[in-house]
Formats: sequence, structure tokens, C-alpha cells
Amino acid sequence: MTAPRITPGDGFVWVTAYPKSGSTWLRLALWSLKHGGAAPDFDVLDQGWLTMASNRALFDRCLGLDSAWLTDDEASNLRPAAFARRLTAEPGLHFHRTHEAFTATPDGRPVFPPALTRGGLYLIRDPRDLAVSNAHHWGLSIDAAIDFLARPDAALDTGGEGLYGQLRQPLGSWSAHVDSWTAAALGFPRLIIRYEDMVADPHQAFARIAGFLGWPDDPATVAGAVAGTTFSRLQRREAETGFTNAAAPGRRFFRQGRAAGWPAALTPAQAARIEAAHGTVMARFGYR
Repeated sequence: MTAPRITPGDGFVWVTAYPKSGSTWLRLALWSLKHGGAAPDFDVLDQGWLTMASNRALFDRCLGLDSAWLTDDEASNLRPAAFARRLTAEPGLHFHRTHEAFTATPDGRPVFPPALTRGGLYLIRDPRDLAVSNAHHWGLSIDAAIDFLARPDAALDTGGEGLYGQLRQPLGSWSAHVDSWTAAALGFPRLIIRYEDMVADPHQAFARIAGFLGWPDDPATVAGAVAGTTFSRLQRREAETGFTNAAAPGRRFFRQGRAAGWPAALTPAQAARIEAAHGTVMARFGYR
């Protein structure tokens, strides 16, 4: 079977993952692969590498309006037009990350237009580990994190005081999120990478990613990306410089960076709740 590759031409590549699936590690690895295996620092993220697709300032700039005056539904209906305007003004291949499910606007069009899309890179992680990681990151109880994974209306919201820097990001349940990006024929090539496979063999995972994107996947470039994004290095850099994505002071973003840590953190009843809610999709991706 031929490995998938992005199609050439102007358009977007969506780098997608449910929150805390390893997307920050992936973003840094992608920067390194694109830059010949150079070791990245966190400032490359602050400088706009893989900007969120839901970025409010980018949306406003593309459409020449102030989204503060729009409802969530009005903004959602305008998002396909914002992507189209971006491509007209700035032809080329654009990479954006998102935590969103592949959803439709309230008026029935895909938020991420397939006609403007060159490919999708989807990172998936065992939801039992996600429950533990999200509980830590968001300051939730384990049970609350498990509940969130199962909510059909789950979203990264725009609520609270002040104007949030992102537009509303619908997630849905973990199972629905995974299915939305992986199960249907969306009209563009996709590469699905398991977080657990990145942990077990980052050389192979990064080489697959580089090949999908049409970037150099020679051993030296891949080895540089692996060495520059080891979890111990990222932890050390966070301790030295801090990290703007950390949820709260004193709460580390790069906490453990390992797979299958959930048996030590979940009770059998908690694990069973996750498996009951998501077992069909878990089995499809080898999470048994």
C-alpha cells in the first residue's frame, strides 16, 4: 500500500490532535524536520510556527473585521471564507494546528474546506492517558476529566472575562473527534500517528511524517529532530525559561511524556468508564 502524501499546490495542512495528545512535541518536531534537524526552542512557537487555525487575530485580519462583535455561530459561518481570503492574499502551502473536530458550520459547510486542503496530520493518544494528562493540565479531578472526554458538546470555549485569543473550538467527545478526522472520506490525504508510536520509535514516526509532507527524511535530519525534541530536553528548557502554554504557575506542561502511564493513576472503575464510552474507537487504533 502506497504511503499517503500531501498533494502539491496552494492550500492548507491541518495538524490536528485532541488536547494533550502530544501536539506541542509534534509542533517542535515539525519545525526541526523543516529546518534540517536543528534543535528548536520554545520561541519558534511564540513567533507563529503552526498558528492555531482558530486564531482570532488571523481571522480578523483575513476578513477585515472585528470578531468581537460576532456571535460564535456568526464567526463559525465566516471561517471558510477567512481561509479562502488567506489563500488568495498569500498563495502557498500553509500549516495550521487545531484541536477542533472536523465539523460543519451552523449553515452546513465544512469549517476546514476540503477544496482548500492539501492534507491532514492527525495525532491520536490513548484516552485513558488523556484523562490523566488533562486532569493535571486543567486542574480537574480525574472523574471530571473522564466526563469531559465523553461530552458530545465539549469545546474549548470563548467564555470568561475579556476576549479570548481563539474562536470557539468544538471538540465533541474523544471518540467523535477521532472519527471526524479519520473515519470519513474527507477529500484529502491524511496521516494518522499514534502518540505511543512516537514515544516507542520517534525515528520511524518522524520519518513517516517527513515523507507525508514531502520533506527530507534522511537519517541525519530525522536524528536531529529526535535529539532536539527529547522529553528530557523539553523539560529542562521549560525549567530554564518557562513555557507560555503551561496551564498555571507551578504546574508543569512537560510532565511525564510517557505512554501507558494510566494504570498507576486510574482506578479500575475509572478505566472501565473510559473503555465503556470509547471502546469501539480504542480498539480500532490498538488501545485494548
